Amino acid sequence: MLAKANRVRSGREFRATYTHGKSFAASSLVLYVRSLRSDDVQFGFSISKKLGGSVVRNRIKRRLREACRAALADLKPGHMLVFVGRKRLVEMPYSELRSTVVSLAHRAKLVREAPEDAPCAES
Repeated sequence: MLAKANRVRSGREFRATYTHGKSFAASSLVLYVRSLRSDDVQFGFSISKKLGGSVVRNRIKRRLREACRAALADLKPGHMLVFVGRKRLVEMPYSELRSTVVSLAHRAKLVREAPEDAPCAES
């Protein structure tokens, strides 16, 4: 579960991210990114009623929260990320969802670089 410090809750923050942020799209998700003044990484999720009833929408949000929680340690601090779901997200397996979240973070240049003196996993 994401901590309260890592969640976007107010409509004002969502609107500011849509208006002043940059967007990155995939076939199943759209990512909006905006810089923050704090060192937190905050996540917001917008799932339309067009995707299904409350059970379907809440399941999508739970899976997105878990994918973001797993990727949180690798993300650069000081950003607000809002994910908007598309229709393809309803049938997507979790592994593909997680890889989509990570690839969008890479495209937005939000993933921390690995230290050069770190040992390689190939050895």
